[in-house]
Amino acid sequence: MNTLHARLIEVAAGGPAENMAIDQALLESVDRDAVPTLRFYTWSEPTVSLGYFQKARDRLAHSPSAKCAFVRRATGGGAIVHHNELTYSFVWPLEYVPAGAKSELYQQTHQAIIESLGRFGVSATRYADWGDQAVQTATSNEKRCDPFLCFQRRTDEDLVVAGYKVCGSAQRTSRKAVLQHGSILLDVSPHAPELPGVVNVTPHAIAPQELAETLASSMAKAFGMKFDKFSLNETLIQRAKQIQAIRFGQLDWNEKR
Repeated sequence: MNTLHARLIEVAAGGPAENMAIDQALLESVDRDAVPTLRFYTWSEPTVSLGYFQKARDRLAHSPSAKCAFVRRATGGGAIVHHNELTYSFVWPLEYVPAGAKSELYQQTHQAIIESLGRFGVSATRYADWGDQAVQTATSNEKRCDPFLCFQRRTDEDLVVAGYKVCGSAQRTSRKAVLQHGSILLDVSPHAPELPGVVNVTPHAIAPQELAETLASSMAKAFGMKFDKFSLNETLIQRAKQIQAIRFGQLDWNEKR
């Protein structure tokens, strides 16, 4: 049986629009070439990424992050304050996904994250398996509707540590590929002080680079892949710049709602 080769892009910091544009360029690339791609990144400045359907003005109601840079994602869900975290994006060809089973991508990826955190002594679990014990950080007013911040929301596949959500992901599908990206919260941010990270609820501190290396190994095993380290080539760099210029770097996009 042939080993499935995939591309691994190691941790690098990027700006708000740049990070989203690279993810979109990679989605287009995998849609065309069917080469699975895992990318890890951090953020060059504290950033709020809005879910695709959120209203831009609503971010002003969250005062700790109101002055942060912001960008609108192409994926749905709540706003994320990107600061002390590791962000991943995984682009997977739909030819490897059973029809109607993209939820399995969430499950397999999040299981790999559970296993990776476990190697650092951190016990994470799916929210569905934690149940009513999970800590709800939303205010009573927020509980009547979806909270603004993603990490105050709960879905079955979200990951919790000591009852607090520390990982959430979202997907976007193209014609022949699916992009899943998500955040693993490692430490609390002054721009979202209500959201503790791994180091705040356990005795364990994890560096983004260490977690990325461990997670890449777990993902390779989970999906039966062999990763080849990959740097963005000139074609991808130029396409990401084009996407940034016409979409994620534009007020028309970021304030479209």
